[in-house]
Amino acid sequence: MDDALTIVIISDSTGETAQTYLKSVTTQFPDLETRIIRRPNVTNVKEIDKIFENISDYSVIVPTMADKDLADYICNESQKRNIEVLAILEQGIKTFEKVTGQKAVREVGLTRALSKDYFSMIEAIEFAIQYDDGKDPKGFLKSDIVLLGVSRTSKTPTTMILASKNYKVSNLPLVPESRLPKEIFEVDSDRIIGLLIDPEKLINIRQDRSKELGLIGESIYARENRIQKELDYAKEVFKDLDCKVIDVTNNTIEQTATQIVEYYISKFGEEK
Repeated sequence: MDDALTIVIISDSTGETAQTYLKSVTTQFPDLETRIIRRPNVTNVKEIDKIFENISDYSVIVPTMADKDLADYICNESQKRNIEVLAILEQGIKTFEKVTGQKAVREVGLTRALSKDYFSMIEAIEFAIQYDDGKDPKGFLKSDIVLLGVSRTSKTPTTMILASKNYKVSNLPLVPESRLPKEIFEVDSDRIIGLLIDPEKLINIRQDRSKELGLIGESIYARENRIQKELDYAKEVFKDLDCKVIDVTNNTIEQTATQIVEYYISKFGEEK
């Protein structure tokens, strides 16, 4: 590797984004030997000087520093040593400032904050999958939001949209013949949301679903009297739990999710 081009990432964060970008660049040079060195969490000139002590002339410096003074310092030191600089973050900031007329906040650590939000979302999605459809009643007590409703009121898709907004959501289908798990009565009623739907709309939805499943003839699942029985039972449950009820008849899934988030913020004063 003595003849390898050394690529030095100097970052005030992890430098992972720069490394991913550089891999996409270096793959375009299959005959080029490269060595990528990542120097993360650099916050002052002394640390930068120490990095430069071990950089050869056959190198490319890739700074990703939000602090403009430190970014400029790296560029100046590189120029003194006749070392090329690939300032991907600085160039991006300048381009957006020029086009928008806005000034970048140049705040250190924003990328890490975004990464934290991303992993929080992944955790919420995994939570939604684990506790979907009432599979494990213990999930109700761990949830930010619990959705209740009869079959085909879009509980699962609504759950997944809320999970993408970092909310931990579980849901439970309501069936008159099934006893409610005791855990549901231990949940703060403000965290429980019942989903209702017009019976005629539900009949149509279930009939379409029956056709998709290849069911022949009239299914009990889609009969009017059965649906009315389920909806009446759901209303009784919502009343007993004293929970918020949302009519999803004319809603898209996104609209229902938005209503739920607005209600959640009104009760708990926080947005995920």
